Amino acid sequence: MKVPPTPPQGQQRTRRSQISKKEINAIITEMGRQRQGGRQLTQTDRLVSMRKLTEVGGVHTLEPLLPLCLNLNGKPYHLHEHFPFSPVFKTTMPRRLLLKTGRQVSKSTSLASHGVVLSNCIPNFKTLYICPLYEQIRRFSNNYVRPFIDRSPVKNLWSGTTTENSVLQRTFKNHSMMIFSFALLDADRIRGVSADKVAIDEVQDIDPDHLPIIGETMSHSDWAIQQYTGTPKSLDNPIEGLWRRSSQAEWFVPCYSCSEWNIPSMEYHIEAMIGPYNEWISDKRPAIVCHKCQKSIDPRPPHGRWVHRYPDRRQRFAGYHVPQIILPLHCCRPDKWEELLGKRETQSPNIFYNEVLGESVDAGQKIVTETDLRRAATLPWTNDPNNPSPEMTKLLKHYKMRIMAVDWGGGGEDGVSFTTCALMGITPDDKIHVLWGKRLLTPSDHLREAREVIHWISKFGCELLAHDYTGAGTVRETVLVQAGYDINRIMPIAYVRAAVSKMLRHIPASPLHDRSHYRLDKTRSLLYTCQAIKLQMLKFFQYDFKDQDNPGLIADFLALVEEKASSRLAGDIYTITRNDMMSDDFAQSVNIGCAALWHANNCWPNFAKEAKIARITNTIVQAAGNRDYGWEEDRTMAGFLGQP
Repeated sequence: MKVPPTPPQGQQRTRRSQISKKEINAIITEMGRQRQGGRQLTQTDRLVSMRKLTEVGGVHTLEPLLPLCLNLNGKPYHLHEHFPFSPVFKTTMPRRLLLKTGRQVSKSTSLASHGVVLSNCIPNFKTLYICPLYEQIRRFSNNYVRPFIDRSPVKNLWSGTTTENSVLQRTFKNHSMMIFSFALLDADRIRGVSADKVAIDEVQDIDPDHLPIIGETMSHSDWAIQQYTGTPKSLDNPIEGLWRRSSQAEWFVPCYSCSEWNIPSMEYHIEAMIGPYNEWISDKRPAIVCHKCQKSIDPRPPHGRWVHRYPDRRQRFAGYHVPQIILPLHCCRPDKWEELLGKRETQSPNIFYNEVLGESVDAGQKIVTETDLRRAATLPWTNDPNNPSPEMTKLLKHYKMRIMAVDWGGGGEDGVSFTTCALMGITPDDKIHVLWGKRLLTPSDHLREAREVIHWISKFGCELLAHDYTGAGTVRETVLVQAGYDINRIMPIAYVRAAVSKMLRHIPASPLHDRSHYRLDKTRSLLYTCQAIKLQMLKFFQYDFKDQDNPGLIADFLALVEEKASSRLAGDIYTITRNDMMSDDFAQSVNIGCAALWHANNCWPNFAKEAKIARITNTIVQAAGNRDYGWEEDRTMAGFLGQP
């Protein structure tokens, strides 16, 4: 099997078929004969023919080869009960592939079987397997890879006296090689290894700084295939970073009773799909249910199918989420389902989501989701930090009040703390619009930052500057005044943590502190701002996320995590913290701006009233949709729902 290593995939298939069409037909004819050269054809003969067919590009998936050449627990190995892993065995492989899974879903078995078959299809192919610990890689090599080789019905075609079969290295007759190593504390033992494919298991425990070093083992290769598998942990874990860069495919399951699609993701329906225990759970009546009508649904193909949130990434970096609940091993057996429900009742929520549902969560939860942010990003212009939209500037005069809100950066350490500016306006009906934003990348040049802030305030005709008066804010304000800005048009706001008084209160000047300012309850104010986003009382310019390396400004809200801590004296205390791997600077700018606008216009939001007015209807749900994600563009699903 010689699969061209670079996209586009369509060109690969066309070139293969043009080159080898006659050869493919000859091999297929040969496989259908009973006798050849005066002797009866055996299964081994047909397997050799299948190998030839694969090498010339006549097979687009390795899955048909599995029961012919691999055994598992004394039976031919197949993916009938592990159908979510079928994309792993496609011959038109993406450069990078991620499996984000729960425990006990056969990810290590799939990784090992794919490696063994691929190594024997491609001569001189080198695969490097990596786990964090030596014991993990030893177990993977001995308990998964070795049995597939030793118990194969065609073992004599693969290995013999001239091949090596040790714990850390296994070779084959076609000179392909599988190398096993570990890299928890450092990646030094991997330096110097040459590979065509790197497969990292338990990637959630690998130091992200080691990944570039590991990737250099493929710098010479035409293939350079990277595969990552693991069970997620926290939101700042390496596997979550990889997931956000991938195509983020979910296993969609239809309900034929109410024509709803069920998405087993924490962001959508995974909790509602976990049905109750009953003794009738079986292959014909799985335990997972429709999130809407609560009737049993069948996750197997052709019913269930992979749908990529970002289809354009599928050929470069495919990512697949595999929770336990979609596998027949768990949802079609009463004993296993009862065990799964028991874990939900007895384990802490974050462990259950990590280990069973394959979802990245922290002890704290995000207080606003990407879906909420996308629904709130409905203003018709895109944000250009250096050249604001003319469409936006024409509308500035229609706002009751315009302010510039600034959160000062803390030096930019690790690239997560920079000064951010947010231009905000309040409408005649007391809704707040975030019209423009910019992240300043000069954290050490206070005078330059002050001049730029004054420039944008003047350009937009802002009536007020609200800024973070905590820490570096006092110094920045002095620089602003020295640069010529009117101190009477500045509203300094200092965060306080404890809910000991009003949300926002004025602190007059005193002999100990000669600058009057405001103190804002950080936790309560952030909850107000995020609730305003959810109810679309706060709207943004068009969602500006491009990729993981350029997430834009609005995505800063995803760094906010709500945590609950027990107090010996006062019960539970709720706080809002920042995900250490992400920036929240723009979120803080917007939060300060919201507090300033609500206070200056005496219009603190009435969420109960707004929620009653904005009652969600089916029309609104359908209109909101997920078209930004690419799911609704899938014609098969549109047909299922009866859409044109």
